[in-house]
This record gives sequence, structure tokens and C-alpha cells, in this order.
Amino acid sequence: METTANPLAALRNLVLDSEPESAVVPASAEDCATFDDDAMVCTCANVNAGEIRSLVRSGECNSLDDIQVRTRAGGGCGSCLPFVAGIVQVEIGKRPGL
Repeated sequence: METTANPLAALRNLVLDSEPESAVVPASAEDCATFDDDAMVCTCANVNAGEIRSLVRSGECNSLDDIQVRTRAGGGCGSCLPFVAGIVQVEIGKRPGL
């Protein structure tokens, strides 16, 4: 197992014995579009869709792991992870040149 500088990714690798990308199946773009910016995506960490979108659009976060480190979204019960991952994936896909 390779090492990583991201503590959440390293912990997920240890627990799930897999790569982070294969551990979380992102929600569809259609499902993610149903969240208004004010909609609470992660109630455990009090993170709304707009915060996730803003961090990805600004380039401050470039992956699910970045969002988790910055906001702690998905670090509680984990039930929101598909939606957090989906929103990240959709926003990265909207970047110019991709």
C-alpha cells in the first residue's frame, strides 16, 4: 500500500484496504443538481452544497479528499459521501479545458 500525505485518504485506505476513488461512488450529476447552494449536504459537519461548489470553483479544493480535509464533510456518519463526491465531480467537470 502506498503512502499519502492526506491523513483522511490514508485512514480510508487502511480501513477499506482500497483506493479512495474506488471506495466512494459519486451520485449522478442529475442528483447533485437537485441541491441548491443553501441545501445542507453534510449535516454532521454543517456543510452546504454552495460551500463545496465554491471551494472547487475557486481551485482551493481539487478532489473529494481536499473537500474532506477543508470542511470535514463526510467525516461523520458518511451517508453524504456520494453527494459530496458527486458535487465535486460535477464542478471539476465544469472547469475550462477539461
